[in-house]
Amino acid sequence: MLDGIDVFRITGARMRQLAERQNVLSQNIANADTPHYRARDVKPFSFDSTLLRQQPGLPSLRLSATRPGHLGLPSGAADVTAGRARSYSEDPDGNTVNLEEQMVKQADVAKAYDLATLVYKRGSALLRTAAGGR
Repeated sequence: MLDGIDVFRITGARMRQLAERQNVLSQNIANADTPHYRARDVKPFSFDSTLLRQQPGLPSLRLSATRPGHLGLPSGAADVTAGRARSYSEDPDGNTVNLEEQMVKQADVAKAYDLATLVYKRGSALLRTAAGGR
């Protein structure tokens, strides 16, 4: 029912992406001592690709790039990638998990999830007010 309203659709997609990222980061932490384990992460959420996704019955929205590389719009799906920041080195056993880095990323996910939850709650309150409820 609420998927037809953009604020709920986009916020829901953001919350699902954050939950998937939290899962991947937890797997990294669980494998911090596993030899040759490569730290993974989820590509960032793309607001533009979610917003511009074709909706039935609505005209297609298109952004125009003014210079090369201006709009690097990914597919919008959560994409898990193995990799690592260049500033950290690999352990002698081949493991690339840095626990401090993973904890900082998890804190970022928690803050972003709290913000998405707040947006969802405010949207619900606005919808209730518009419907004449309290």
